[in-house]
Amino acid sequence: MSTAARILTELQRALTASDPLDALNALTHLRAALDTYEHEQVRRALDQGESFAAIAREVGISRQAAHRRYRGLTIEPPTYTPRMLRVLALARSEAAREGADSVEVEHVMRVLAGQARTPVASDGPTRIGPRLRRLLREQARPIDVEDVERAIAAAPVG
Repeated sequence: MSTAARILTELQRALTASDPLDALNALTHLRAALDTYEHEQVRRALDQGESFAAIAREVGISRQAAHRRYRGLTIEPPTYTPRMLRVLALARSEAAREGADSVEVEHVMRVLAGQARTPVASDGPTRIGPRLRRLLREQARPIDVEDVERAIAAAPVG
């Protein structure tokens, strides 16, 4: 049974129980199912590049409390060489110039092709988009510019 189905079943059981002890038992199971569901959603958010600060705002706790509560759900972040960090910074600037919500493969491609313009002074998106995140996860660690160039050439993303 899926977590969502368990939640609905336990909620219905709690609301319709004629015996208060049965309702309390159902509430206990409902709390456990909700906790599991919350952790699943936090893991999804972290996998999509959301920050602990963003998650904390939605859950109604501090960033530090969110980090303490959910830090075991994170995937080990990739390690980037200094050159790759520079490419990502320029790609972030390209994304900002375009008004994009996240840095994606096309921004990195412009930088690698030498088509990136002078970096803008404003803040750009800090989130890595899903296509770029997938491409970066497939690389060996630490990730360098050549790794990304090979990956883009082998599997063009559009």
